[in-house]
Amino acid sequence: MSYTKTIYRKQILEPVAQIVEKSLSENDFTSILDKINITIELVEKISIKDSEIGLIWNEIASDIISSIYSATAGLYRQSILSLRSALELACSSLFYIDHKIEYHMFVKNNSKADKYVSTLVNDYSFFTTKYIATFNEEIEIKQISNDSVSIFLKSLYGELSDIVHGRYNTLTKTKGLNINYNKQHFKIYEKFLNKVLSIVCMMYILRFKDTSNESLYELAKFSRTVNI
Repeated sequence: MSYTKTIYRKQILEPVAQIVEKSLSENDFTSILDKINITIELVEKISIKDSEIGLIWNEIASDIISSIYSATAGLYRQSILSLRSALELACSSLFYIDHKIEYHMFVKNNSKADKYVSTLVNDYSFFTTKYIATFNEEIEIKQISNDSVSIFLKSLYGELSDIVHGRYNTLTKTKGLNINYNKQHFKIYEKFLNKVLSIVCMMYILRFKDTSNESLYELAKFSRTVNI
């Protein structure tokens, strides 16, 4: 079969529109829409604190919105791809806030984007206890366990990467190409969305000691990594 505009509309666009309506009607989107609001709040806060790094957060917000839309449209694996991208960019941006020479080299030389989450933790001790202690001296008495934030980050990044790289049990189209609504897959996505944004909020709060936004503060506690 050769695709035409008519076939594309009937086999892709129309089914996706139906899935979107089903996703909206069968799930409580209040919490999900709150995640968009929190993401925009983070963009604004980071931009005030560091306008250069704030530019990256526009891309992070775009990834979160793209991720939510993909999940709403039944494109569950694609939604995870965007989530992992958002996590990677959020971590690298927070790294660059404290490593401005590396950031300027990254921008001016259009350097390879190789600050993966696992690389940041393994090679730069990113958000380990000793890393956090350089800007938040109370971390040792508030953390759930030693290196709780960096361990959470690596574990979450590994889960997302399993899906992105196609670990067999994470594939969603082994039984056919049709795009369908699947509530179980949507709920799994929601869990990952909560985990990604909760740890991003936690890192923001730890780095800047800013608990002024109640929604951001409450979401950060979902990670259960630090008693803030």
